[in-house]
Amino acid sequence: MKLKVIALIFSMMLSLTDCTSTINSTNPTISGDGGNEATVQDITKKQESITLKLFTALADRSNGQGKIEQQIIDAYMKEHSNVTIEVEALQDEPYKSKVKIYASSNTLPDIIQSWGQTSFIQPLIDEGILAELNEADFTSNSFVSGSLDGFKQAGKLYGLPRNTDFFVMYYNQKILADNGIKIPKTTQEWFAATKKLRAQGINPITTNAVEGWSLPIWFEYIAQRHTGDFTKMDDVLAGKATFTGDEQFLAAANELQQFQKDNALAEGFLTADYGASRNLFGQGKAAFFLMGSWESSLATDENFSEEFRNNVAAAPYPASVAGKLTDVAAWFGGGYSVSANSKNKEEAIQFLKYFYAPENWAKQIWQSGAGIPAQKFDQYLTGTENNLQKGLVDIFNSISTSSGTPLQDQGNNEFKNLVMEAHQSLMDGRCTPVEFLKKLDAAVKMNQ
Repeated sequence: MKLKVIALIFSMMLSLTDCTSTINSTNPTISGDGGNEATVQDITKKQESITLKLFTALADRSNGQGKIEQQIIDAYMKEHSNVTIEVEALQDEPYKSKVKIYASSNTLPDIIQSWGQTSFIQPLIDEGILAELNEADFTSNSFVSGSLDGFKQAGKLYGLPRNTDFFVMYYNQKILADNGIKIPKTTQEWFAATKKLRAQGINPITTNAVEGWSLPIWFEYIAQRHTGDFTKMDDVLAGKATFTGDEQFLAAANELQQFQKDNALAEGFLTADYGASRNLFGQGKAAFFLMGSWESSLATDENFSEEFRNNVAAAPYPASVAGKLTDVAAWFGGGYSVSANSKNKEEAIQFLKYFYAPENWAKQIWQSGAGIPAQKFDQYLTGTENNLQKGLVDIFNSISTSSGTPLQDQGNNEFKNLVMEAHQSLMDGRCTPVEFLKKLDAAVKMNQ
């Protein structure tokens, strides 16, 4: 798997200590025929004013990745005084809904957040509303091997990734210690831990079930723990097998629903969106939070108590007889694309070149503890990384096999919605595990 190769790169990164880097910036000058010198800044001021509209799913602009994104935008405007960047930010699912509106009315903003996954990017490419990017323009940005693949079609590049993402089990060390619970390393231990926590009146697990997309990733983990192989689900999607009638998939569906039957999920979890589930965990009201590595900023988010920030940690999804701790759901996360109809397409591309300069996104996201970039960042290791950062990289370095693109993102939008709705139905008891598998097969058939 490509992510295994990247893990080796990460291992070499972390073997370096006391890494430092110095970035020097100069204000270059341009000389005219008369020998008079004008700074680039002076020339820029005389240029025509440009307004770029940037639409992002990083809704929190004061913490984590949203804060870093905004800082880079602000720095670009400061250095390019003729450019104004107007930001519109929404949470993931409202964002994706509004992108469809923009696309249908041919009013896509100049720069949009995009995902290199079939369900999101394929329709936009097919409609011809994303600009082709010149991959050679971004060679110096040091994207890790394989990270651009999801943004390509027929050899053409239509977007750039921000993050290397993988799904983990965040946990509150103090809550576990106070209740005599060790970090669950097997699924049996995790079930036992959730029962003990619920008996003490503590919410065991939280995740953003109302939006739906985290549940298929969870099921994919459980299915792999029964099959020992992430690719078995790929065979179903390719029409080589089915979910229905497979004893391992049925056992996985039963196990996922068992969490609901055991009351292991936080109260009201099916109506909790991303922000609510994150806050429940950050406020110390849930012991576990199933979410991606992009939430490394939990350890630095000052909206949460110092006690929480010092006690948040991450562990790989619990193992089974068939599936190991080193089998991880991992992929490359959201990034950016440029509208093909933008009146300021070249300026939008120039902004992306600036954004992805290694000293900008890669350096800042890592050193702020806000995530793991899709670019090489070994030169920005400080030796003072927090424990959550170290734990996440340890998980990534351990990967032996990875899932690749999540289940719900391997088809069109209708397929994605059907898959997410099937999982929500299973988790609120509206369907049985057998009916759940039939729903998934119906979604696959519709998508073929």
